Amino acid sequence: MKIAHVIHTFPPFSRAGSENYCYTLASYEAQQHEVSVFHRIADASRPEYEVTEDRVGGLPAVRINRTFRDMQSFEETYRSAPVAAAFGEFLDRVRPDLIHFHHVTCLSTTCVHEAKARGISIVYTLHDFWLLCPRGQLLRRDLSLCETHTDADCVRCMAYQLRLSGGHAQMRTLSEWAAWLKRFRLPKELYGRLASRPFRNETAAIEQVRTRTAHILEMCALVDRFVSPSRFLRERYVEFGIPAEKIAVHDYGFDTGGWTRGARGPTAAGPLRVVYLGTWIPSKGVHVLLQAFRELDPARAILNVYGYAVPYDGVENYEGQLRQLAGHAPHIRFPGAYTSDEVPRMLADADVAVVPSIWYENSPLTIHEAFLARVPVVTADHGGMAELVKDQVGGLTFQPGSPASLRRVLRRLIENRGLLENLRANIPTVKSIEDNAKELDAIYRAVRS
Repeated sequence: MKIAHVIHTFPPFSRAGSENYCYTLASYEAQQHEVSVFHRIADASRPEYEVTEDRVGGLPAVRINRTFRDMQSFEETYRSAPVAAAFGEFLDRVRPDLIHFHHVTCLSTTCVHEAKARGISIVYTLHDFWLLCPRGQLLRRDLSLCETHTDADCVRCMAYQLRLSGGHAQMRTLSEWAAWLKRFRLPKELYGRLASRPFRNETAAIEQVRTRTAHILEMCALVDRFVSPSRFLRERYVEFGIPAEKIAVHDYGFDTGGWTRGARGPTAAGPLRVVYLGTWIPSKGVHVLLQAFRELDPARAILNVYGYAVPYDGVENYEGQLRQLAGHAPHIRFPGAYTSDEVPRMLADADVAVVPSIWYENSPLTIHEAFLARVPVVTADHGGMAELVKDQVGGLTFQPGSPASLRRVLRRLIENRGLLENLRANIPTVKSIEDNAKELDAIYRAVRS
């Protein structure tokens, strides 16, 4: 079978969760099928929409450059005629039997239309909430959870991108309005209401969001089968309007070889060794972890915050905020970025991993990796995280977004070191990429029959 994977970015340009999973899956499938990848890069030094080709770990990869520097409308944030045209040319040349979409974020929703117009079977893995939430994580700009995710909610979050009366010429004026409001150091909730006030009654703004929603649902109707790694994510998309029978729940698979297990020293003595692995963005809740940890006794716990900061819409200098939170605390360390090959070693030196995300994570790869290393996990008790970690099974949970709740859990581990061994004994088995590929292969064959 000829399979094409489509994703918003791909190694070596990015090695976040969905990208790593896509690479692992495609590499395994390439042992039995003819596999290629189509993805986006963002290189300001290259021409917009330039298409290049390369090989990544033996996989042929076609890349399209899209930096959004020519964007003129909100519609262009999700659909792009040049990207769709380039993807169509890719399909005509490669002629895949099946396309496995992972993300059309930063590409174009109409890539799905290009595939369907050619009669190609389509499978789509849902990695986050982008289809129903333009920001992708069901988090408002003030970082509160968006429980309702109505079109009006989207207007308030995406106002700066929407086509308002007066067009994008208004954007500068409205940005100046928001900057002027900041001078008064208003409470966050009041500032948010006032800053978004110019958009509340904009008929054009709400119509843009409704157009996007309708278009996304139209696109979803063209997909033969969706795959959701968590039940929580599936339920959100069923509420959005995708028929329940079109969404299969299959968690991610992993390369289970090469993991160091049981290599750590005795945990009864010495400080509790805590690790965070991942990008440093507000939705990951790294600030929650630091707020909790800085109040712990430095002699009894140490924290290594591995990773690096990446841009996050609406938040400036998050890394600076994190370092300020840590202050000069001797038990909080920032070792820096890492490669996926280093993860087993880093986890082998940890007693517990913390996944403090404030958004409804789908099925975090970090939790699975910790389980592979037989390291218990402390995580926020919501979203897909709550499906992976039950209290006393695989780890412990805390109230999402609460430094005090997280601190209590960590203190519990400090005071009762024997609890770590009990948690380690109850770590769930992680699905292999081989088993995951078999699940997907059955779906591939079903949609092609």
